[in-house]
Amino acid sequence: MALFLWLLADITDKKKSVMKQITLYVYQTIDGCPARTDKRVDDAILKADCLLLDEETYLDVFVNHPGWPLTEKETFVVAQVDCNLTEKQPVKFITEDAVGELSWMKAAGDGVMVAYGEGIAAVLLNSGLADEIVVVTLPKVAGGDEKVLRHITGDSAAWVVRSCKVLDGEKVRTVYGRV
Repeated sequence: MALFLWLLADITDKKKSVMKQITLYVYQTIDGCPARTDKRVDDAILKADCLLLDEETYLDVFVNHPGWPLTEKETFVVAQVDCNLTEKQPVKFITEDAVGELSWMKAAGDGVMVAYGEGIAAVLLNSGLADEIVVVTLPKVAGGDEKVLRHITGDSAAWVVRSCKVLDGEKVRTVYGRV
């Protein structure tokens, strides 16, 4: 009986969606204002094991895409309350102790979790959970007070540029990694 329970626990652990690396995607203009994502984020999401969003980004995706476009990808949403509008899709809400839950998910397995959204960026960067930041800068000046990475207090981590290249002759993609 004990062997059966141990084997059952091992099978259950393998089914959990847990990730080891968290990559945060940021799209901005030259002056740091938010910019719309492009196909490169979609490609990153398709290659990732799952997606991590904040409540505002989740609602934005839901409102701007008929149906839920991420039917093949498990999505975790960090929010104040569970406002799941996609009940038949693989969407799970994290409403309590987001840092603790994300830390557990990160430590428990391997793979890649792609994160996108201002709120989730603050959670990941303030808690030191992000392993990599991919910043795509568009050649525009938007003006205004709204910035992509607001509410970041930081965790005093050192970051290095892992790569930097021009995309489509205009956008700059910079990948930063934690030292």
